[in-house]
Amino acid sequence: MGAALSWFTHLSLLSIDCFDKLVEKFGAQFTTSRPHHLTSIALLNIRQEKGESLKLFMECFGKVALSIHNLSPEVRMHHMITALRSGPLAENLCKKPVTNLNELR
Repeated sequence: MGAALSWFTHLSLLSIDCFDKLVEKFGAQFTTSRPHHLTSIALLNIRQEKGESLKLFMECFGKVALSIHNLSPEVRMHHMITALRSGPLAENLCKKPVTNLNELR
């Protein structure tokens, strides 16, 4: 049985007296189940882990970045650079900043 049907069948008897009441209760029960649109804040949770290859990190970061609607290239590049683990690449980017994503790649 699906979650909505299970919820519906377990409602108290006579607790719904009109369609608007059903809509209200359904919304209160399942509002957190709606898909949420990602924002650039989601990129803050992505970090290149110790031992993680640059290729794997770029793939993971790219998947999340592509799912963010209207993500500006500047914001994407900033988050990508700050998510890199310490090392020669990150140090080089600090010494010689890049101006666009193509240079970064």
